Amino acid sequence: MLPESRIRKGELIELCRRLAMQIEAGIDIRTIWKRELERVSSPWGRSVLREISQGINQGQSLSDALSISGNYFPPLFLRMLKVGEATGDLPEALRLLAEYYEEERSRRALFWKLLAWPLTELVLAVGVIGFLIWIMGVISGMAGKTVDPLGFGLVGNTGLAIYVICVAAIVAAVAWTAYGWRQGWLAVRPLQRLILQIPVLGRIVHTLALARMTWAMYTTLRGGMEVLAAVDMALQTADNAAFDELRPRVRQSLQSGHSLHHTFAETRFFPDEWLDALQSGEDSGKLDTALENLSREYTRRAASAMKALSLVGAGLVVALIVGVMVFLIFRLASFYIGQIYENLPA
Repeated sequence: MLPESRIRKGELIELCRRLAMQIEAGIDIRTIWKRELERVSSPWGRSVLREISQGINQGQSLSDALSISGNYFPPLFLRMLKVGEATGDLPEALRLLAEYYEEERSRRALFWKLLAWPLTELVLAVGVIGFLIWIMGVISGMAGKTVDPLGFGLVGNTGLAIYVICVAAIVAAVAWTAYGWRQGWLAVRPLQRLILQIPVLGRIVHTLALARMTWAMYTTLRGGMEVLAAVDMALQTADNAAFDELRPRVRQSLQSGHSLHHTFAETRFFPDEWLDALQSGEDSGKLDTALENLSREYTRRAASAMKALSLVGAGLVVALIVGVMVFLIFRLASFYIGQIYENLPA
């Protein structure tokens, strides 16, 4: 079953919080999900949750029942739930998910706040260009020749119509891409590997993924899960293609009897300070403590990284908008300067 849309961020945050409180209170999961089914207002959401409820009533675990939901829930949510169930600490996993998605929502709000004025300027610039195209048609009719200051070949009503269609197509393409990204329709895994190679942005994304992986490794090993299974699940929980591709190599190294530090160090993918802390935990016999401290530290860094990601993203968009506006200004300036030189006496 492939849902038509994904659960909204606000709904997901509240769902995580309610599930955490009710599961911790000892309420039966079938009763919990029956209540959740009654809360959903959208027809499609009710359809998805109804199938999940049926799976739970048939004896499936929460993570197994949710696996039939297609793209309705984000992959990270499903993986973290699986970790929480495997370690017996599902409420903590749900609370962390709520905090993570709350941070993500705050980051998006900050992103749009930073873009509010540049986008306003862009809309005004697009409107001014459209007016210029139309008015140049009027001027061309009066002058008896085509006047095209932008040099795009767009003049008058016909030019304005073509311009409006092009702008509408661009806006629709951007909106569809953004919506498809949020709904999980687009293949983002190849992009994840590429983003890690970008200065600053790559470091931020790596920190976010490493924070998720460290928390998952801490909770699974603390819960008594076998090392191979725990590390493999942790790499999946990172929710990043580059981490996921390490799984066969890491599994082979651990099966050969190598330590966690040696296994991760030979990938040359993890930061030295993270590896040093891991080695100290193994050498001292306090791996749980080391991973707990790492988890807390990288969770803190992840929050900072998400805010930094908002600033970087907003900065890139602002730079793009400014670039478009400067380009158009220079085109207009070049035209008027050319007209001045053409009309100078010989």
